[in-house]
Amino acid sequence: MEEEDGDHDFLFSAAAQSTDRHERVIVHIDIDCYYAQVEMILNPSLRGKPLGIKQKNLVVTCNYEARALGVEKLMTIKSALEKCPSLILANGEDLKNYREMSEKIYKVLQSYSPFVEKLGLDENFVDVTHKIVKSPEVQHVISGHTFHDSEDICTCGCTERLAQGSLIAQKMRDHLRDELGITSCGGIAFNKLLAKLVGTTHKPNQQTTLLSTSSLSLIKSLKHLRNIPGIGSAINRKLEVLGINTIEKLQSAEMCKLTEALGGKTANQIQQLSFGIDNSHVKITDRPKSIGAEDGFIPIRSEGEVRKKLSCLLNRVLELVEKDGRKPCQLKLTVRKLHPSSHSVRESRQTTIEYGTGTGSSTQQGPGDEKQKMKLMTTLMNLFERIIDCDVSWQVTLLGISFSGFSSGNSESPAKNSINKYFPVKKSPLRSEEPLPPSKRCRFDESVLQELPPDIRQEVLEDMQNQLPSPDPQKPTDSDCPKGVDPLVFCELPVEIREELLAEERTKKQTTIKKSNNLLQYFRKAS
Repeated sequence: MEEEDGDHDFLFSAAAQSTDRHERVIVHIDIDCYYAQVEMILNPSLRGKPLGIKQKNLVVTCNYEARALGVEKLMTIKSALEKCPSLILANGEDLKNYREMSEKIYKVLQSYSPFVEKLGLDENFVDVTHKIVKSPEVQHVISGHTFHDSEDICTCGCTERLAQGSLIAQKMRDHLRDELGITSCGGIAFNKLLAKLVGTTHKPNQQTTLLSTSSLSLIKSLKHLRNIPGIGSAINRKLEVLGINTIEKLQSAEMCKLTEALGGKTANQIQQLSFGIDNSHVKITDRPKSIGAEDGFIPIRSEGEVRKKLSCLLNRVLELVEKDGRKPCQLKLTVRKLHPSSHSVRESRQTTIEYGTGTGSSTQQGPGDEKQKMKLMTTLMNLFERIIDCDVSWQVTLLGISFSGFSSGNSESPAKNSINKYFPVKKSPLRSEEPLPPSKRCRFDESVLQELPPDIRQEVLEDMQNQLPSPDPQKPTDSDCPKGVDPLVFCELPVEIREELLAEERTKKQTTIKKSNNLLQYFRKAS
């Protein structure tokens, strides 16, 4: 057994000492008791008092004053009040204020690096590797705590890089506190996994840096497998069936058994995580592909109650869509229905919608327009009836609404199957007709992009480009384009339209008869 433990330590040590794993400097920012902080900022009289945030019958989070008196996350309201009779409860079911503060936090962090990845509303990864300056003559002191119980020294220079990263993290956290009144915890390490884990070792309003030589100690200090991000309840249950219930057992597990239970990709990934190995990159957070909300409740049994719940939920989601500024073309309804056997099932239906366009009128309607809401409510009830047979007994315990399929709010959407959608829109000569470069589509300030080193700037542009739809491999090159047709327009056409144009071109070469209403004439370049 001692020999096996030595082998595991050697395996991890070899991975930890590999310099290509220490090149990055990742900062994890986790806002302290986020919902409670937002409520205390909105109502300063709550500061210093035990405060809990309730959703339905649960205290979803609480401030540190309440925690000191025995209140815990996800405790029932009844139990929380028994623990702390003086507990003040704020309703946290409306996420509007939390979302707005989350966006403000995101923008502050983007002023330090374009590489910011959101995790929910209160956590962010920030890659600051490009901010690190090589200065062997200057020794930076680590700001905050250091998770250090190893006398070994890594020779790749990561200690100095992480020290600089800790100074940047301190500036970020000071900025958040001074500008937004938000306190946070920070974790600094050479990968995302370790940065997130080490940030939890000193709370609240503190930060901790992990040196590479202490990585194994941090991992082994975890009490449960579930403490490793990426190992959820489903994977944990499968591991328990294999008799794997500790970090050490996962590290020493035979890969063939893990693969048989979890699949090759997942098996390899979680075993690497158990050694603190995480090669994933910080992904620039883009605008969401869907916007929605859900509401859970005690069972309801009538269409009138469903309509009332959907109306309230729709108002909340429409407000988010209006703030986003894009137009959705898909609407989805999710229902959790309770079966007679007392188990619940989630089921969804979705449909295409025409959003923001008045019927029979060219005037645009905002999401607050009552006609728009009535049309959407009718659509939602139709979807509900596709999920629930209202002629028999039924019970519903959750409703969810989401919009997706977004397009720019400033563009006109051509009618479905209309050939007009294949023609370029004529623009004012005062506006540039060139497509915006990837940098203009980034959510961070253009000035930040220009400050980056050329290699990092190129990486940002490539990252943003990778988030765009993949090009159609069937699209032709300029040489395939019919004579006299704008190549940019031709490349955007569906395959069947391109083939029709090419067929007309071939026919035209074989005859001198000029056809009227020729489809090709619409794609000719302006002389």
